[in-house]
Amino acid sequence: MTSQAAAQKRSHIFRAAFLILIAGYFALPLLAMARFAFQNVPMALLTPEKLLTGWSAAGLQTALTDPQIISATWTSIQIVVLSIILNLVILVPLAIVTEVRNPALRPIITALTLLPWVIPPIALVVGVAATFRIAAPWFLASNLSLVPFYALWAMPFTYRLLDAGLRAINARTLYEAARGMGASFPAVMLRVILPNMRSSMIASAALTTALVLGEFAFASLLLKSTLPTEMVTFERSDPRGGLALALFVMVFTAVILGLVVRAMRRRGLTFHASGV
Repeated sequence: MTSQAAAQKRSHIFRAAFLILIAGYFALPLLAMARFAFQNVPMALLTPEKLLTGWSAAGLQTALTDPQIISATWTSIQIVVLSIILNLVILVPLAIVTEVRNPALRPIITALTLLPWVIPPIALVVGVAATFRIAAPWFLASNLSLVPFYALWAMPFTYRLLDAGLRAINARTLYEAARGMGASFPAVMLRVILPNMRSSMIASAALTTALVLGEFAFASLLLKSTLPTEMVTFERSDPRGGLALALFVMVFTAVILGLVVRAMRRRGLTFHASGV
């Protein structure tokens, strides 16, 4: 065996060991969480013979039928839908105009969309809440006041997906070809560009959904009853049911993200943190 082949073999072994270590780091806590949530056997009495006994989804069923959880889930669904709409209404025209009219503005737009992540959530919430508490107190009283915060928080994901989608379809070439054939600007946008952006828009909507379903800081600071905040409250009274519900939401979110990645790969979409 040559030295190069030996080095490659050691590299493969090291890579496999590293991946196993990382997988164990994430999988073992989830397995412990699942055992506590769904297996009604104390750890002190757990033996190899009892590994498959005592499993039940009663805690999850109790959580899913709790009126407060149902109400908070409905609130989160409304926030998800409105956040997606607000994000797309703002960023789709901006991304299209930037790509087809002035691509040199892309680094500036990319930097601007990163600003929500530069400001800590607590500072953003406190600052905006102090402003609206004086100017529009009715806005903060509504659960829908979370929509602008979540739209801002999802903006980096959304813009990068839209930008990647536009470059994947070569939007500028499509725009110039359609304009050269006499199509008006609105016709090009509605009949040529937007239909080809469907995959990237769906992907951005899925990422926004995952973000809203897992975000706790904004809702907690503004004292809103959403699914994440209600899960924490429910877990205090029913730890098993609360963890079962948390695991269920986590798996649901992971499935959404997996579908997004699969859809992006099938469409040939890629994006980078730099936006270029």
